[in-house]
Amino acid sequence: MYKEDDDTALLALRGGLRGRFRRSLDSMENAFEALQDSLERTTSPAQRAELQPIFDELRTQLLSLRRLGDQTSDAATAALLRGSCTPRPMDLVSQLREICDILQEEAARCGLPFTVELCCAGVEFLPTMGDATLLNGLVTNLVSNTLAVDGAAHIVLHCAPGCFVYRDNGPGLPPDARALLTEEKWSERLLHAGGLGLPLIAAYARAMGWALAVGEGPGTELQFTLPAAPPLENLMLESPAERMAEQRTRRQLIQRELALLANR
Repeated sequence: MYKEDDDTALLALRGGLRGRFRRSLDSMENAFEALQDSLERTTSPAQRAELQPIFDELRTQLLSLRRLGDQTSDAATAALLRGSCTPRPMDLVSQLREICDILQEEAARCGLPFTVELCCAGVEFLPTMGDATLLNGLVTNLVSNTLAVDGAAHIVLHCAPGCFVYRDNGPGLPPDARALLTEEKWSERLLHAGGLGLPLIAAYARAMGWALAVGEGPGTELQFTLPAAPPLENLMLESPAERMAEQRTRRQLIQRELALLANR
């Protein structure tokens, strides 16, 4: 039987793993910046130009490790994530609209040619149950997987009553990736690749109570059946400070993800 104490321990494990990764990476970044500042003062322009590719690669790897640290923390607790997540009433349209706006702004800033579109089919308000943090992880992992295959992809997020669909115009998911999403079966190829994005997409969806199915495409198409809409009076308004903090966290996550793609 799942107890409340188990939830607390699980959240502590997840938070502790994230905190440990972040503290170590903060120390590495501080040391990296100190080294770079020192070399700026003690080397010639020609020497700095020669060293720049090495610094660029180190910066990319630090970004990659930050992402991997967050994914590893979630993956370590993915099997029990649903037990530790308490989905709240939320308006999915407004959440996705903000994600799309940030993606478009950051794509332009990073010089990435992909496009993202939100289609609501006349639905301006879609109450459902979910979690903003898990939604961030779900969408950014989907976008990252798409752009790893085609950096100029067109992505469509489609909302309708009771349904959220993610589509892109890429080559679609190979059979082993479909099996990993829907049946949690790892192929030798995916084990060798070592990616955590696909199983985390499924884990985030399950934790929010969203049923996941893989569509036929063309391209990649993931269909999420949403939980029954809560009564409107149960939708909780966030304070301005909470909203700003959530937007900042969302933007930082997307910035980190796109910075990795831009540096590849």
